[in-house]
Amino acid sequence: MRATNQQSLISAVFEAAERATHSLTHLVPDIDRDRSEYAVVSVLLEEAWIAQR
Repeated sequence: MRATNQQSLISAVFEAAERATHSLTHLVPDIDRDRSEYAVVSVLLEEAWIAQR
């Protein structure tokens, strides 16, 4: 059951990061989309990990 919850969290984080990156690219068209998405995912997963402690 825990693996399913973790997978759901990871999927939700990647979806949120994709939406955030899409918004960022409208503001800064030449931003590196992959690096931006990775940065957002990293922050969101770290925050989720801290919240679960």
